[in-house]
Amino acid sequence: MIPEFTGTRTVGLAQPKFDTFTGVTRPTTLAILGAMLYLREGWLVGNCGLWGALLVIAAAYLITGTTALSVSSIATNTRVKAGGAFAIIAQSLGVEAGGAIGIPLFLAQSASAAMYLYAFTEGFAYMFPEVDSTRVVVVAFLVVAAISWISANLAFRAQGVLMLLAAIALISAFGGLFRTPLVTPNLAGTLAEASLRDAFAIFFPASTGLMIGVGMSGSLKDPQRSIPRGTMTAWVVTLVVYVAGAFWYASIASERALLYDNTIAIKAALVPELVLIGLLASTLTAATSCLVAAPRLLQAMAAQRAVPMGAWLELQSPKTGEPRNASIATYSLVMTYLCAGSLDAIAPIVTAFFIVTYLALNLVVFLEQRLGMISFRPTFRVPAYVPLVGVMASLLGLMGCSPTIGLTCLVLVGIIYRWLHGQDLHTPWDTVRSGVAVSVADWAAKRTAGLERSYRAWKPDLLVPVDTLEEAQQLAPFLMKATHHAGSIKLIGLKDDADLHEGLQQMCRELDTKGIFSSCTVFSAPDFTQGALIAMDTMRGAFFPPNLMVVDATQHDQACLQALVDHSLTLKMGLAAVLPAPDGSFLGNSRRFEVWLSDRSPRWSLRLHNANVDLPILLAYLLSTGSRGKVVLSTVIQDESNQPKAQAFLEKIIDRGRLPSNSEVHVNVGDFLPAIEKSTHTDLAFFGLPQRVEMSRLRGLRSAANCACVFVLDSGQESLLA
Repeated sequence: MIPEFTGTRTVGLAQPKFDTFTGVTRPTTLAILGAMLYLREGWLVGNCGLWGALLVIAAAYLITGTTALSVSSIATNTRVKAGGAFAIIAQSLGVEAGGAIGIPLFLAQSASAAMYLYAFTEGFAYMFPEVDSTRVVVVAFLVVAAISWISANLAFRAQGVLMLLAAIALISAFGGLFRTPLVTPNLAGTLAEASLRDAFAIFFPASTGLMIGVGMSGSLKDPQRSIPRGTMTAWVVTLVVYVAGAFWYASIASERALLYDNTIAIKAALVPELVLIGLLASTLTAATSCLVAAPRLLQAMAAQRAVPMGAWLELQSPKTGEPRNASIATYSLVMTYLCAGSLDAIAPIVTAFFIVTYLALNLVVFLEQRLGMISFRPTFRVPAYVPLVGVMASLLGLMGCSPTIGLTCLVLVGIIYRWLHGQDLHTPWDTVRSGVAVSVADWAAKRTAGLERSYRAWKPDLLVPVDTLEEAQQLAPFLMKATHHAGSIKLIGLKDDADLHEGLQQMCRELDTKGIFSSCTVFSAPDFTQGALIAMDTMRGAFFPPNLMVVDATQHDQACLQALVDHSLTLKMGLAAVLPAPDGSFLGNSRRFEVWLSDRSPRWSLRLHNANVDLPILLAYLLSTGSRGKVVLSTVIQDESNQPKAQAFLEKIIDRGRLPSNSEVHVNVGDFLPAIEKSTHTDLAFFGLPQRVEMSRLRGLRSAANCACVFVLDSGQESLLA
């Protein structure tokens, strides 16, 4: 059982105390210039040849280089919080995305510690081959765990001496050119032990120490300054060393010696013992750095509850601020990795997890750049192609090193994201996600500005002017059922009244809970007619203007409705005048929605747009699907001989309009009003609204139907057949 440490909860992490060199440049450089430089770069040159080795190094450093530039850019745009890469991603894309990448990164950093410990064991075995390697790796683990447990400050102070030893080791190694017989470099390797893809997977961890300094973001005096400078300095220095190392290895040993002797760097050095000491020092340092950075990453995720047992893992020492419980969890994971048994077994896992992290970091910067938000103004700017190249290179690297492991990592990231998404985590800072939505909407609005909506893009965007809250509440059932599938509602109060404004706002909140987009505003108008006309003119200037005005016809006289009809025709906006049933009811049982169409004899032709046919049927369809009702198409003809054509016309509307299979058609012969009176059980009837309004005629139709009625004037922009 893991022992429990009881300490204080962390709001930040330990107080910042490291400068650029101590907190970023030195640990990053030591983590990169260690195991792979002395134990695997020679094998890489022997297997792939000089050109192949340089190609692998270039591919690895292309990924890490673009990532270093991207991280440097975003670090100068905002204060990087504790957690390094997790904080960067979480601040841009939310805690869920940060955790989905941060958890694999934590696993990778822990695996890196195990990898460096195995590298230490290989070097130690050269000096003392008779000692059991299992005991060596266990003792080495206990030593570095103890150093990192005491404090990060102790671990980083020890790095001062270890870096001096590493520098002496490098001088001794390259000094071997003066004592070792040189050979002709083998430019093209035979790939005797591994393909270029496998060689890349094994060697790539050489460059993953890049994240050590970034991971110390919560313990730096000035992360915005230290991360860019320290990371880029370490990247350049280590790239130069690895490229020089490739030429050095190609010049000091044959292909066979490089392939089968992992300690060739020690043997060919000017003073072999110094290289051995440097190897042991750098691997222990790198392992210690991982055991310092990984718990801080875990603690930062725990503070945001992005990992299980978050309340326990975020506890820190009240005296030193060290993440004790996160360290215990990290040590346990490292011990599990040590069961893998070798350096080469762990390397591909480390490669995949780190590349996923680099992919996400480059993607964050690419999104920030492309959105063009004013808030993204880093003092360290990189060209737009840098993060894009980083994304593409990371994808190719992930799939190239091992498609199976790469896909597994991506699936793991997806699973973690889905799990975190279901935890209802709170992101306590602004993210770029809202910026994505706003930018996409802004782009779409600008693209569509000035363009007429196509028939296929039609949806009911309703403009609803009201004098009183009661009028809005009367219309609410119709509005909700008309827009439940798609569309929007804009409520306009035409009296500057606080109660009206509050009532409309409450309606909008209720509509929002039902998933219906709505908004409201209130202004003082001379009367309803003038206010409605002003609202129509004003809203037509919006990026996405309303296309259908809805009014309660019982509240307004004939002159008002005529003015609205005339202005609707001018603006090409639809108009729906609603009359409740004679008993005051509105939607009834919402089961039968009947659309009455005029006699079209003798030509019963169906076009892409059919005046005062498309919009009434579309509204009836929307209301029926919102209440599982039925659409009924009815018409009245004078000449019985036209009945087959009328019947075929209505059936064609149902077929071509893709109306529900339970839709009905009725063809009546005779006079219009008597036919309407014979129709029973209708909950809502739709009629065309003529261009010359006669209120007596509208009320007569409502009386004949004996139900609520909607009189519709279309805008010409709707089509049932689209």
